[in-house]
Amino acid sequence: MSLSAGQANRARIALQRFGLGPTPGLMEKIGDDPLAALKAELDEPDVALISNKALPSRAKAARLSQTDFSTSEQIRQLELDARIDKHLSARIGFVERLVLFWSNHFSMSVNKDQVIRATIGQLERDVIRKNVLGKFAAMHRGVMRHPAMLRYLDNQDSKGPNSYRGQWSGGFNENLARELMELHTLGSGAYSERDVTNMALVLTGWSYIRSWEVGQEWADAPGGKAGEFYFREKWHEPGAIQLRGKSYPAGGIEQGEAVLTDLARAPETAQHIAFKLVRHFITDEPTPEMVNPVAKAFRQSRGDLKQTALALISLPAAWSLEHKKIRTPYELTIAQYRALGTRYAPDRRWVFTEPLRAMNHLPWERPAPDGYSDENYSWLDPDGMTIRLDTAQLAVWEYGAASTAAPLALARSLYGESLSGQTKSALTWITEKTPGYTVFFMSPEFQRR
Repeated sequence: MSLSAGQANRARIALQRFGLGPTPGLMEKIGDDPLAALKAELDEPDVALISNKALPSRAKAARLSQTDFSTSEQIRQLELDARIDKHLSARIGFVERLVLFWSNHFSMSVNKDQVIRATIGQLERDVIRKNVLGKFAAMHRGVMRHPAMLRYLDNQDSKGPNSYRGQWSGGFNENLARELMELHTLGSGAYSERDVTNMALVLTGWSYIRSWEVGQEWADAPGGKAGEFYFREKWHEPGAIQLRGKSYPAGGIEQGEAVLTDLARAPETAQHIAFKLVRHFITDEPTPEMVNPVAKAFRQSRGDLKQTALALISLPAAWSLEHKKIRTPYELTIAQYRALGTRYAPDRRWVFTEPLRAMNHLPWERPAPDGYSDENYSWLDPDGMTIRLDTAQLAVWEYGAASTAAPLALARSLYGESLSGQTKSALTWITEKTPGYTVFFMSPEFQRR
């Protein structure tokens, strides 16, 4: 039975605001209760995990990250292909959207170093995905201990000035300390400059092993394996350290882990993350009425991300606000693949990468640690919309043969009665596939979530 316009619009919200976009016929399957469909996806066992024997283990990715650029790039491409395959096989894709959100929350660029290039996919698989419906504290700790993040924010050589080694050489770096408080946990304004310095001291000795350090006594890493995390005790600042009004006793890596746990559970962290979730999924202008229930769920569950996600999709605004958020270029590309039931061929990866390069949204390549923007102004400028039209045409030329449906038939199979009169009218007259699919991919229904 076909859905009413109201039912179709709610189903579209589930599939597009919270998912990766509809596939033909899916709207009718979830239309009776789209909220229940989202909740059911959160309850699927191992819903976020990727099983692919071609992908390297943590230890293998770490070791290969110490070899050469071409090896690291080959691993990155394998990881990205597996991620996209996972996006296409997901029913709704709410959990996949959460993975993308958290991966962007802990943003890094592979262009800084081959250590990041070779291991960022493994980080996303083994840290983000394994904890995306678990505890934020576990996810955060895993990211902070990962060689990719330590290298990206320059903590691998950080030595306490009063440590055994620091008295003789080197110094400490504040990059990781600052970003983990401002971007990853507390948000701006919830800490002082002194807190940044002390956080950096807490993280001294948090490092990873370069291949040329293995087996070298001077490296202070006995038994360390190439490319893997290592805490260098002789580099760690000794003594108790004050942070945000609390004293953390002297200790080794346990001191830093205690601080990370407290930051992950801080009320400011709950508010910061709730605001970002609402802005990403629902509106560029989150209100306290939207943010506070999500923050409350985060606090009361001690950072349980499944409970936080449930609070997000239970907001009245999630189901009542208009579709004003514009899809990011990456989401738009995945939505096209899902609509047509296809993807790029391995020997034509450029058809995927070059449009995203033109729209400044290549995965794992945001130059700054703040992640790609969630706000419309970043994607709605005139040049951006022109490029979207060009890339929509390219997508139709490259992938259009995957579907035999007429433009209006394809649109109806995806959106049903949630299609606007304008879009239906345009596709009624434009019956040829190439211009018709292009118009459809540029329609408000397809571009916005």
